[in-house]
Amino acid sequence: MSPLEVEPTKANIGVFTNPAHDLWIRETEPTVESVKKAEGLNKGEVTIAIKSTGICGSDVHFWHHGCIGPMIVEGEHVLGHESAGQVVAVHPSVTHLQVGDRVAIEPNVICNECEPCLTGRYNGCEKVQFLSTPPVPGLLRRYVNHPAIWCHKIGNMTYENGSMLEPLSVALAGLQRAKVELGDPVLVCGAGPIGLITLLCAKAAGACPLVITDIDEGRLKFAKDICPSVITHKVERISAEDSAKALVASFGGIEPTVAIECTGVESSIAAAIWAVKFGGKVFVVGVGKNEMNFPFMRCSTREVDLQFQYRYCNTWPRAIRLVENGVIDLTKLVTHRFKLEDALDAFKTAADPKTGAIKVQIQNTSSRLPVSSFIHHTQPNMSLMAVTRPVLRQSGALSRMAARRFESSVTAKGAEAAKETASKAASKTSSTASNATAKATEAAKETITKTSSTAAEYTAKASQGLSRVTSAAGPAISGAAKGLANSLGKVGGRTGRLVGFVERQVPHVIYYSKVGAEMSKIVFHGQKMSPPSVQTVQSYWQRALNQQPASIIQQARNVSRAQLIAGGVVVAECLGFFTVGEMLGRFKIIGYHGEGTAAHH
Repeated sequence: MSPLEVEPTKANIGVFTNPAHDLWIRETEPTVESVKKAEGLNKGEVTIAIKSTGICGSDVHFWHHGCIGPMIVEGEHVLGHESAGQVVAVHPSVTHLQVGDRVAIEPNVICNECEPCLTGRYNGCEKVQFLSTPPVPGLLRRYVNHPAIWCHKIGNMTYENGSMLEPLSVALAGLQRAKVELGDPVLVCGAGPIGLITLLCAKAAGACPLVITDIDEGRLKFAKDICPSVITHKVERISAEDSAKALVASFGGIEPTVAIECTGVESSIAAAIWAVKFGGKVFVVGVGKNEMNFPFMRCSTREVDLQFQYRYCNTWPRAIRLVENGVIDLTKLVTHRFKLEDALDAFKTAADPKTGAIKVQIQNTSSRLPVSSFIHHTQPNMSLMAVTRPVLRQSGALSRMAARRFESSVTAKGAEAAKETASKAASKTSSTASNATAKATEAAKETITKTSSTAAEYTAKASQGLSRVTSAAGPAISGAAKGLANSLGKVGGRTGRLVGFVERQVPHVIYYSKVGAEMSKIVFHGQKMSPPSVQTVQSYWQRALNQQPASIIQQARNVSRAQLIAGGVVVAECLGFFTVGEMLGRFKIIGYHGEGTAAHH
């Protein structure tokens, strides 16, 4: 037991955010009066005076975006889950901790009843209360009550290092489950805080050679400073397959045995899959989008294991030993330090890539209390996703919250713009498809019987035509799609689902427009057809304009059964004609060529 460094006399203050993306400091629970009297403690709890707290990427994300998946900020919410401090009050039922003990806080409370809890994998507890995950308040406060069982003694370790045990636990859990062995060539994707700590752990585990990637040269230089033997690799905007080739070149021609992916970015995961050796493993620590594309057949034909991590369990004692014995040095990772009263400046620094911040620490050492500390929401920086770590899923009430995903005013405006863009694109491509199909339908009856016999000849023509369309329209479509996807990725709720539906339809409209257009060309050339004259078009257009609604309804009522049957036959023939067109477009008649992955089967 150590003497109390500071008696609990200052008011308890915390760092809050809300659905409006504001950030402010104000008084919170427990009150300093209850702390002094050791009141309000439940059985098994202690009160800790928080001394140092690290800002995690998830804290910034909750502030800027209001949610991470189903975890939604729906009211005033206290942030922070990387903390260490000193015990200042103890419930009589607690025997292994005393007032004055220095502890690091493992920020979860589990049920101890479900299968994951009973089998030792308590990170999978569906009833867990994880501090700083809405609606459970976090640790960025002056005083906190917490179960003693999740308060780990740190002896004479600095509070700063004690708070860093939380991200260290993330890296240790990943390395343990990835089964990195002595001499394994290991790739670390992402040089954010988790990637850098993973690098230090992999180095301590004997992995060699070691390569770390990032898009930021400043972070790669930082990685080289803390681990001189690491090979740094700047990520370029090239295909995943080409990126993998460049990665293997950085390894000196060696394919890595294990890739530990710490960004959660789709392109990074894909490059890692392409890079690892046959039978290698890609272990994903980072979090990203709800749904992603990845090179499935590369995984299949190379027997690549794709594995994921969900926080950690049973790692804190090991983490403490590694830091106490100097195996892992975390001190260099802290680039900025702020007083608790200056937490708003700390968050602005952590959120701004230009500051070069790696790990920002907020320390409880000052006595002054700000009166008007308040930050309104600013435009979020999406590069923070690369350093955001897995945050706990919640069941029950949190699952129900997922249906009410938070939408900010900024995101709503982006959604409207995205919907308008998608609507215009879909309307334009639909119009093209309708015109092409109308022209082709007239010749469908005569052509459908000839299509099969002339498939080989038409296939070559369709291939050339589709290639021309792809080369001409591909870059524009691809650019528009990427821009639209970036906008849509920020949208949630009903608007997000609607825009997502529109987004999913656009590729189909474009594809079938191409097929219809190319088949129309084939029919027109094969049947030596010519466009209708201007007089013919005007005649039909004038006739359509002169039609009265009543006469149209009367004509519809007078349609005979024979006419309906004949119309059905025409529709069926057109569908058959278009199906053959799709087959030609996909090269199914002569064998589907597929993507580049086919070359690696």
